[in-house]
Amino acid sequence: MKKWRIEYRVEYTPSPLSFWVHKHLDSEVWSNATKFDPPLPRSIPCKGFPVLVINALGVELEFSSIEEAEHFLDIISKKNMPTSLQLSNLRGGSYGPNGHWLSRLPARLKPWVKREKIIPIIKGGIREFKLSPV
Repeated sequence: MKKWRIEYRVEYTPSPLSFWVHKHLDSEVWSNATKFDPPLPRSIPCKGFPVLVINALGVELEFSSIEEAEHFLDIISKKNMPTSLQLSNLRGGSYGPNGHWLSRLPARLKPWVKREKIIPIIKGGIREFKLSPV
């Protein structure tokens, strides 16, 4: 049984990773920005905005873009994950580590033994997400 699905939503829905992956370029506040690097995903005509939803050991993880899913995979694939403080510092600015997506990830998914199990699921979801119409 597949452990991921692609949903389409009428409006763009930021995921917990959106702020950390898509850097705002034209505003002081992320939610007011209109330009991002990398760009936010576009709506697919007659469908909406794609969202990758992955069931990882009973926890639903949502990704609003391929870049977010790839960033997530990059971080959790490291046997010794960086801290949320280290990742917050990479983003720049005065954004604290307590609001970072890694600090909000359920603790039961953080041990290496659990991450090893969800890495293939994430990879499969990313493969299908890349093949979905853009």
